[in-house]
Formats: sequence, C-alpha cells, structure tokens
Amino acid sequence: MAIFKDIKNRDSKKTLNLNEQELVGELKQSCHVLDLNKLNENAPKTKRSKLAGSFDIKPENKQENDYVFFTKEVDAKSRGRSYSDFFRFVAIAFAVLFLFNVIHIGRQLFDIVADVEVNAFNGYDGLIDGGKSAVDSNFGSAVQSFESASFAFAEAQKKVWFLGNSSMNYGNGSIGESAYLMLEAGELISNSASYFSQGISGLSDIPVLFMQNNSFADQELKATKISLTEKLKSSLELFDKALVDVESAQNKIKLAGNQFLPTKFRENFDTLNTQVKDLISFLRTAQKRIPAIMTMLGDRYPHRYLILLQNNTEARPTGGFIGSYIIVDVNDGYITKMDFHDIYDSDGQLNDFVQAPEDISNLTDNWRMRDSNYTYDFALSAAKAAWFLEKEEGPGVDSVIAINQSILEDLLTITGPVEVEGLSAPITALNYNTVLTYIVESKLEGIENPKAIIERLIPAMQFKVYDQASFKSLFTLIQQSINEKQILAWSKDEQVQGFFEDIGMSGEVTDTGDDDYLSMITINIGGNKSDIYMKSELTHETVIEDDGVIKDIVTLNRKHTWNPDITLEWKKQLAVFGYSEISDGVQNILGRANNKSIIKFYMPAGSELLNITGVAIEDVTQGYDEELNKNYIYFISEIPYQEEQEVLFTYQLKNPLDLSVADEYRLTVQKQPGNLDDVKFKKRIIAAPQLLNLRNYPEEIVYNQGEVLEYETTLKTDQHFASLWSLE
Repeated sequence: MAIFKDIKNRDSKKTLNLNEQELVGELKQSCHVLDLNKLNENAPKTKRSKLAGSFDIKPENKQENDYVFFTKEVDAKSRGRSYSDFFRFVAIAFAVLFLFNVIHIGRQLFDIVADVEVNAFNGYDGLIDGGKSAVDSNFGSAVQSFESASFAFAEAQKKVWFLGNSSMNYGNGSIGESAYLMLEAGELISNSASYFSQGISGLSDIPVLFMQNNSFADQELKATKISLTEKLKSSLELFDKALVDVESAQNKIKLAGNQFLPTKFRENFDTLNTQVKDLISFLRTAQKRIPAIMTMLGDRYPHRYLILLQNNTEARPTGGFIGSYIIVDVNDGYITKMDFHDIYDSDGQLNDFVQAPEDISNLTDNWRMRDSNYTYDFALSAAKAAWFLEKEEGPGVDSVIAINQSILEDLLTITGPVEVEGLSAPITALNYNTVLTYIVESKLEGIENPKAIIERLIPAMQFKVYDQASFKSLFTLIQQSINEKQILAWSKDEQVQGFFEDIGMSGEVTDTGDDDYLSMITINIGGNKSDIYMKSELTHETVIEDDGVIKDIVTLNRKHTWNPDITLEWKKQLAVFGYSEISDGVQNILGRANNKSIIKFYMPAGSELLNITGVAIEDVTQGYDEELNKNYIYFISEIPYQEEQEVLFTYQLKNPLDLSVADEYRLTVQKQPGNLDDVKFKKRIIAAPQLLNLRNYPEEIVYNQGEVLEYETTLKTDQHFASLWSLE
C-alpha cells in the first residue's frame, strides 16, 4: 500500500499521521501496525515505486493478515514515570542538561527547571522560525526570531552558569559530562544565531539598496553607492560561520547522548536533534541561494536579462501574447542598460522559415519570437524565446523573465496615478488597460512605432515605484505574483535556475507519474483581448469502482461576459484623455469580438479518453507530449459575447487502485500561468459502496448528502488532492 504523504510538498519526507485507533477501527479487520520509522530486517521488504511521493509496500511472503504502514503520533514506549530515575538525577549536584534542566539546589528547584526549559526551547524555536523566515525571504521576521533566540539562550545560560567552568572534571560517559556538552552546544548555537542575525540584517538591506542604487539619474552619484555584491559576500561569510558552529553543536549533542536522561525527557532530546538538523538544512539553503543572487546582480560578470512583457488579455500558454520585451544588463547591482523593443521589429529581422508546433500552427505556419511561449512549462518556452532572440540578430541572454500586463493594476494601486509624457491625464489602475490598448491599436503614436506609449510608461512607472512604493508593499506584490504565476523566470545558469525553482518562480510542469493530473490551457487565436471577459467553471469528478478502476469526468463551462454597457465605460475613461471615438475595429480588439481560443487539457500519460460531448469528436485532437510526459486533447472554441459553451469529457487512468488493504488516489491541478480568469473549480469523488474512505487532503473536503466527497476553490494557484481508500 502507498504511504499517504503530505502533498502540500511532494518532495517532503514527512507523512500525514494516521491515528492508529481510527485507522484500525475503520478498516474493520485485524492488522499488524508497523512504525515506518523503525522498520528492521524482520519487517516485510519494500519496493520503491516510480511514482513521485509514494511507496508500494509488497510483503515477500504475505501472511494471513495484511500490514498497514503509517507513522504514529504516540510513542509506543511506556508513559509511566520513573520516580527512581528522577530522584537519582536530582541527587547529582552538577547534573544540569542545557535544554531540559531538571536539577537545581534548594526550594527553587522546580521554578528554575521551568524557567530554563522554557528559555531553552524558546531559543531553539526562535532559531528554527528564523531559518524558515530567512528561506522564505521574510528577512525582518528572521532577524527578530534570531535576536529572540539569542536572548533566550543567554537567559538559560544564566541559570546554569556553574557548568561553564571548563576546569571541572567529569567522568567519561557520566551525566555531568553530558550536561557540560549540552551547555557547550547551546553556547555554539547561540553564537550561530548571532552570526545568522547579522547576515540576515545584511540581506534585508539588499532590495532597498537595489532600488536606491538604480534610482539616481546622475551617473556621478554612482561613486556614493554601496556594492550590493560585497554586502552579499559579507552575509555569506557570516552564514558560513553560523553553519560551522551549528554543526559543532550537533556533534556535541550527539556525544552527550540521552542514556542518562529520565524517560520523560528522552523524547525532547530527539526533538532537539531534529531541530538542529532542520537548522543546518536552512543554513545550507541560504549558502546555496546567496551565490545565485550574486550572479543575478552581476558579481563576477554582468548578467543580462530578457524580460518578456506579456499581455494576458490575449491568452498564451505562459500567460499572454508577447508584444514587447526589454533587454536589461545588471553589473554589481546596478542596471547599466535597459532597452525597450517592439516584438514585431525583432521578428522582422528573421528571414528563415521555422516550423511552428502543432497547436501554434493555428496562429502561424512560420514560427517567430512573439509565439515562442508555446508551452506552459516556462523553462521550455523561455529557452525558445532566448533562441529566437539570437536568431533575430539580438544579444545572447543569461536569464529570461516573463511579466504579465495585469500586474500593472496592482502596481498602480500601490503607487497611485502615474503621469506619462504626451498624455493629458494620468494612467491609473482602473483605466490602464483601456487607454494603452486604445492608443496602441488605434496607431495614435504612428504606424512606425505604435508602442511608444509603453516605452514612455516604463521609466515613469519605474520612477514612481522607487519614489512612492514601500519595500514591504512591493515585496508582497512580487511574492503574490510569483505564487499566482504572474511572474516566471528561467536561467541558463544552474545555480540561478535552482534559486528560481526554490522560490516557486520557474513555472515548471509537475511530474506526477501515473497519478491523476489536470491542467487547462487557453490559447487565444482570435487576435483580440477578450480573455479579460471570459469566466470559467471547471468540475473534476472522480469515480472509483470496486475493483479500483478510476474514471474522471471533466465538465468545463465558459462564458463571454462582455456587454454593451462596457463600451460606455470605455468612452468615459478615454474622454478624460481627449479621445472621443472608438472604431468598431478597436472595440472588437478591446474585447467585444468573439473569443476564439484553443482549449487544451493535459492529463496523465497513459490515460485514455473515453468520450466527449459539447464538441464533435472529429474536431478533437489527441496526442502525447514527450517534453512534458503528458497526454492531451485540444479543440477550438468560439464564443460570442453573452453566450457560453459547455464541454464534458471522460478519461480513465492507466492504473487502478490496489484495494487489497488500502491505497491512495492523488490529483494535481496546475493553473495556467498568467490566467486572468479566476476559474471556479469543484472537485468530487464518488466511490463504490464497498469502499471505505480513511483520510482526505485537504481536510476541508466534505461529504455532500453523505455520498459524494466535495471541495470547491478558485484556481489562483496549483491545487493538490489526495484520498485514502480500502475495501470494507
């Protein structure tokens, strides 16, 4: 049977704990309960599955009863308290362990014990919280956590000062020696907290300094600027020192052992070991990230970026149509070059014929950079964009970043209205899309350079962001945009690419093996910006039969919500700028025209399409994507405004569940990057009456009318579902 893992992090080695009594009761059968953490040679041998995030447990010689494997929350050892162990421990005058401290002299014994234990645990908890905050780039919180940890350790050390005399001799392997080793470990970790706190303080300055360094127009002021890469190097040196101290502390804790501890404190000792290992992991993560950031800032060599400006009112697999791009050079933390380009100018430099992929051929037979975002796996699309740039006589680049136009609304909300040269009114969060689209599509800036307005808007926005936006608000927006796949990044440099992957910015397609999978990708082929008015509802219904066979029924409803009142709003917004007329052609481009799109569904490799309604089967293309290891179907959908379309199809997974004891069903749903349509998503699971549901993720999944498991959400981010089943 498969281990039911925490699918919020598919690479996590942690498991969701199944309560022993609940599980055994629910199975309604006699089972041997084994602790996965203590499997030994006598346990049934296991075979690692090829599926990411699960194991198949295959006993070589199946006994009369099956085995149920899970991790237990409750220690199987006796919970009885050994008073003799406790008083033996108290009787030794100098036996004070740094973390647990159950000894003191006189009437204040238990008060001091409580104080020191609280201080010590607060110290370690502070270190772990600080490490997590640092890894999540929450630098302010990290500094506070590390300072709190240092204070807590200092308070604990005051209580056990008499162990600090290094001339004290303890017998080899004695309880006193263990106490002294634990004290030294605490001191080392306290030192590491100080180093890490200083390092994090340096890191927290980097974003602000970057903004300040690149906001001066006068090049002579560069002499007064601070080298960001030098600050990063200083932080890295501090992290190195912190790691050395923590690893030394880990060795001392290991030498101290827990053999002299009363039973009730041994579990805490194991917790300490785990926390120190976690802290070391966080420190190593920081060590790995800082060199990548230095490379991105142009430490040894200038780093060149290709920034793709995607208009996601006209959907493409990675967000939106690439209408423009910027080449940015960064050297030692300074932007030394920032050139804006119209995509059509570059595409006009390529005379060679390049065969377009199958679905992109619906847009053009001759492939160009403007359609380089052909797949929703951003690493593949970004590499193709960089390739096209060089083919079109552009420079080679180190990294590619895609930014969707809808981010402008959030930026303008932070900065307030932005004055742009040549416009009689400011650009705002409410009017930016209408005004920019109208000016570009009406060729008001001239046929030769219709996107000059965007070229002027970028530096105006840059100045306003530097001048008005707080770092906190800007960082929050960037983090949200990364989480919702509005900003994607890829790099040729392996360290930098690893950094993008770590922070969830790489936009990769998840490898789910034979587990269930669904992703809906929309490609606008109508040449207009109508995707801003499309609303979708998606239902994924899973039927689990009594033999474990899984069939999925997917229902998609899409509606074009544009209505004539929107034209009145457009005219009101444009009148402020002195524009009185909107031609039918521009109105169609703005979103009034039919939404004509390719709707493409990706499913697990080996799955089989059983039927489809709402679109003729002969109009459906089926295939297998070797780059992504996914099956897919796609069809063309054309919907006039105020009309809707519903499509329903059924597919069957390659492998059934193994219900001999219990097995898990998993589904990963990946949202399309940059999608403006907040797709309403409903998940249902309908199981045969003979099946027993043991556990579900997320816990918010509930039974509807006692028969159907159901969960509703909005696809702002990727979603994961899991459900554990057995025969009654």
